[in-house]
Amino acid sequence: MDDNQRSCLGFSLCGGFGPVTFKKLVKYYTSPSKAFNAPESQLLKLIRESQAGRLIAFRKNYNAEKELDKLKRQNVWVIACTAKNYPKQLLELYDPPICLFGKGNILLFDFLKDTFVGIVGTRKATAYGAQATQWISRALSSQNIVIVSGMAIGVDTFAHKGAIDEEGRTIAVLGTPVDTVYPRENAGLCNTIISGYGIVISEYPPGYAINQGTFVARNRIIAALSQRLIVVEGGIQSGALITAKCAGELGRDVYAVPGPITSESSKGPNSLIQDGAHVLTHPNILLTGKQQLTAVKKENKPSLLTDTEEKLFAFLSSESLFSDELAQKVKLPISDILPTLSLLEVRGIVKKNADGSFTVRV
Repeated sequence: MDDNQRSCLGFSLCGGFGPVTFKKLVKYYTSPSKAFNAPESQLLKLIRESQAGRLIAFRKNYNAEKELDKLKRQNVWVIACTAKNYPKQLLELYDPPICLFGKGNILLFDFLKDTFVGIVGTRKATAYGAQATQWISRALSSQNIVIVSGMAIGVDTFAHKGAIDEEGRTIAVLGTPVDTVYPRENAGLCNTIISGYGIVISEYPPGYAINQGTFVARNRIIAALSQRLIVVEGGIQSGALITAKCAGELGRDVYAVPGPITSESSKGPNSLIQDGAHVLTHPNILLTGKQQLTAVKKENKPSLLTDTEEKLFAFLSSESLFSDELAQKVKLPISDILPTLSLLEVRGIVKKNADGSFTVRV
């Protein structure tokens, strides 16, 4: 590890510094090392007093080599966001993880050349959802595609198991540290993955206190790692749909498995389809449709836009605009603009910039 990577590890272990604050400090100081070692008087101008005090106290006793040895004894590896082997897909995020902590053989993966497909869905998978998930996962794994999911019970579990059934590769992105298996009943699955079928990863160091927010945050990592994302089952307000939204914002292709209109578990995927997501009725759609989908993304103007979508597309093609500015230009209430923008994001037609404005995705 070089000084920048040691500093990244320090920020992760210190606590109280999320990716956004870290990014702000690095931008100001030009490197993680300079940010980590900045004088307290300067830090107080950029971050809260409690954060500055925490960092000053932590770095007095911080020894990167000792921390790395401790991780090694737990069979945990770590990759800092400045390292060459850090997955470049994650750097597309507004808030990429400062470090990735993991277990398993990361050498099984080439993050520049491998194809990664995310599969997510409800924890309360129906028999239909379980069957569909494993069918899709097995078919993709048989073609050497890496399956990415969150190792929760339900759809996530069946996604990982489908890959293992085909002796394929899979990545489990956790909302907990890698030394904490949640749910406990997936301890066996976790051990199987790291025994030779893939890796489990987390942005949280061992011992980190988890909360509901840590599970929500991991959805963006699943979305970023995946070139394509599949939603099998899930409610309208489910984490699976949050992941789909993240994928859309990143320009990933979003697929949804249709389900019975009477099923609560199918409301999420069905709503995505209604909003423009690709319908997935057979794994071969992903295996044979790449050229067609790429061609659609290269068109100057997507087809099948509504009148309102076409107006928004026209304005955003020439400049970045905030939602209220768009509303003024198209002379519509902002309450009508926001749902349309969300739909265009999910379809990968427009993207939301770091400052909150929108533009057409090139």
